[in-house]
Amino acid sequence: MHRELLLVFCALLWATACDNSPSVRHDGGANTDGPSFGDSSQPDDGTSPDDGTTPPGDLGPSPTPVCNAVAGGGSVQVAAPQKSTVYKDRWHEAWLGSPAVADLDGDGKNEVIAPRGDQLIVWSADGTLRFKRAAGGRIWSSPVVADLVAAKGLEIVAAARGKIHAWDRQGNTLPGFPVSFTDELRALAAGDIDGDGKLEIVAVTTSPKSGGGKKDIVIAFEADGTTVPGFPPNTGGSSGCTTKCYVTGGYDQNLALGDITGDGRAEIFATQDNAYLSLHDGSGRAFDAASIFKDKDKFLGIRFFLDYALAQQGWSPDEQNDNQAHFTNSAPAIADLDGDGEGELIVLGSVQNAAQSDRERGVVLFVLKPDGTRPAGWQAPFHAKDFIAGLWDYAGTNVVGATNQVTVADVDPSAGPELLFAGFDGRIHCVSADNKELWKTRYTSSDRVLTGGVVVADLSGDGRPEVVFNSYSPDEGKSHLIVLDAKGKLLHKIKLPKRGAMPVPTIADIDGDGTLEILVSLKDGEDKVQQLIAYTVPGSSDNCLLWPTGRGNLRRDGWVP
Repeated sequence: MHRELLLVFCALLWATACDNSPSVRHDGGANTDGPSFGDSSQPDDGTSPDDGTTPPGDLGPSPTPVCNAVAGGGSVQVAAPQKSTVYKDRWHEAWLGSPAVADLDGDGKNEVIAPRGDQLIVWSADGTLRFKRAAGGRIWSSPVVADLVAAKGLEIVAAARGKIHAWDRQGNTLPGFPVSFTDELRALAAGDIDGDGKLEIVAVTTSPKSGGGKKDIVIAFEADGTTVPGFPPNTGGSSGCTTKCYVTGGYDQNLALGDITGDGRAEIFATQDNAYLSLHDGSGRAFDAASIFKDKDKFLGIRFFLDYALAQQGWSPDEQNDNQAHFTNSAPAIADLDGDGEGELIVLGSVQNAAQSDRERGVVLFVLKPDGTRPAGWQAPFHAKDFIAGLWDYAGTNVVGATNQVTVADVDPSAGPELLFAGFDGRIHCVSADNKELWKTRYTSSDRVLTGGVVVADLSGDGRPEVVFNSYSPDEGKSHLIVLDAKGKLLHKIKLPKRGAMPVPTIADIDGDGTLEILVSLKDGEDKVQQLIAYTVPGSSDNCLLWPTGRGNLRRDGWVP
């Protein structure tokens, strides 16, 4: 969307889209990268003893391998990623959709699938354009690539504005699609929510559907385009919600699907633009709140103060000073952290005072049970208090604030699985399953450099994973592709073109040669020049892909079974 008219349209859209979340934007201040990792040709650790960051030189020995090493044991040295393939089309820019790499037609060769503006584009591994389809509006989130229709290869699903589109491996529209819900659908995932052995498509909207004094942001469809019975759940009556279910829109990949009860069915965990959360089963039923939550019968009525006692009480006696979460741009996850066979709800939110007059109080990481209670070690959530940037969009630029996205991956077997995320403090944080911060590493000190989240994979074949992310900025020349080791030490930093990349990168063996590529979908689309860049990592292998793409996998469900 680099044409003048579209830029004006998007500026107006962003000024109004976020309702009672970030309604005021700012463009930041300092125009420098600050003392981060330094120049890409001479990387440094970007830290100093007085900035609260663990110095990489003091991180101790590399952790024990968490995956099987390749034959020969691989290498403790991670080679620098090398630019290998450029994927070209027209001028369309990227929003938050991570690219996908998959063999759509079963011929043994991968395709690259990426949303660019209002286009869903498919290339061959070598960069040859296979097909593209117009979706009628921007595609915000990552496309789902999954087997929806038996014996038909893989299908592609993407949400654009108020519609969900689905195509077969050749780009033909599936029967029953597109389907519609309220505009704008910014979260999309696939999972078996009703236990029939088939995948359903679930989405979350920014604009709740209202009816009977209730609101809905979650909708679910079968692979034939019919609505799953019980959805939308609140206005349709299946949730059992009273007026004490506080639902409003979700603005950035606010969805996870995963089994939290151990019954083999995926539940629906949706975050939203307030201090509350939504949780439904595949019939639409809303989960009950534990009895400790005063006058709240449903999970959807729990107000997530950081203080556990206040959350149980449901109100603050000191709104200027008491902290609560806000989940506007929260991309959650589901994983069994305590080994009991049931998934925990994992969510990163921004922090504000209860009066909502001070919204720059960092980020908070919650781990929850499906009744809203907090497991041992997590009754006080993890709070990264510092603030540089990330809450606000950069007005008039089509560059948005940071996704509060949490990655779940076992990077250290002595403490795993770990929870990794970018704070509002210019740092990547790594927190153990029992709520101990293992490390934090600064990647920027600028209020004009952000990242959308991290991926995790072994890039040297030794069974020890690396942490990979790309940064972005409203300014050109400030963004990088960055590789850290499992202890947070900088390994490589490579400058990205123009304004960098807002989508989380994808790691895959694109060309089938046994070596991994890091696939970056650039913010800016240079007409017939470049939209995506693949960087090959010599010496890598696909032996250990723990969280290799946006939302963890191509179902985009944020679930670690």
